[in-house]
Amino acid sequence: MQYPTTPCLSKYIKHYLVFDIPSNGQKRYRHFSNGHNGIVLTLKKEEFVSINSKTTLPETFVFKQISDNQDFYISGATSIVIVLFQPFGLYNLTGIPANHFVSDFEDSSLIFGKEILKLKNQLQSSSNSNEVINHLNSFFTHKIKSNNPLINPFLSNSIQLVHNKKGDISVNDLCAQIGVTERKMQRMFSKQIGVSPKKFICNIRLHHFLSLLRNEKGFLSLTNLSLQAGYYDQAHLIKEFKKIVGFAPSKYQKTKRLAVNLIEF
Repeated sequence: MQYPTTPCLSKYIKHYLVFDIPSNGQKRYRHFSNGHNGIVLTLKKEEFVSINSKTTLPETFVFKQISDNQDFYISGATSIVIVLFQPFGLYNLTGIPANHFVSDFEDSSLIFGKEILKLKNQLQSSSNSNEVINHLNSFFTHKIKSNNPLINPFLSNSIQLVHNKKGDISVNDLCAQIGVTERKMQRMFSKQIGVSPKKFICNIRLHHFLSLLRNEKGFLSLTNLSLQAGYYDQAHLIKEFKKIVGFAPSKYQKTKRLAVNLIEF
């Protein structure tokens, strides 16, 4: 289930997600890029393994911006809390450049210290979702007050413009409207977000298409939806979709989804 954060945190955190995964043996999931990074906190100790890297993940880890998708499996029942940052939120809260992360998943304690383990214990002891959200808000409000992060206005305006255009904008046009060189734009995105401007734009356009697909009532064809989302044609959509998600839109529609970009298959 999705929960909002407080107004003062909304500049840095998009929302929280809380899931209960029942015990039905080993389940395989796929996470694909959406323009955000975040923190995962597993509240019940079960095996959480990245299939791509063939490693068992920590009970709490940071996932960075990814180019396409990551597969993992969970054995047994567990509860998961996800903190989904705004594109530059993790950088602003930690001061760590996004391009300094070596792997797709990093132990949260290496970034946030023992405080994150204390937070996880608080979440595990919570009796309901409201308590969970209150602990999360308290933790990140303290981080903001301690760090006093500054948001780059050029980057913030760039992200807002891409969202306003729903990903239907070129990097050249983005630079021209924001008033920075392409080189500066590339550096800002690499350092604070972790992907190139082009990749970020592709992610936003894809997720705009997914929102159209979710709200479509059967009146429009895939071709019409692809044109409405800013793709040249259906072939262009399917090529980009497969590159990011790993398979065609028709298969995606048949999957069981915990979130838009978190699917069981």
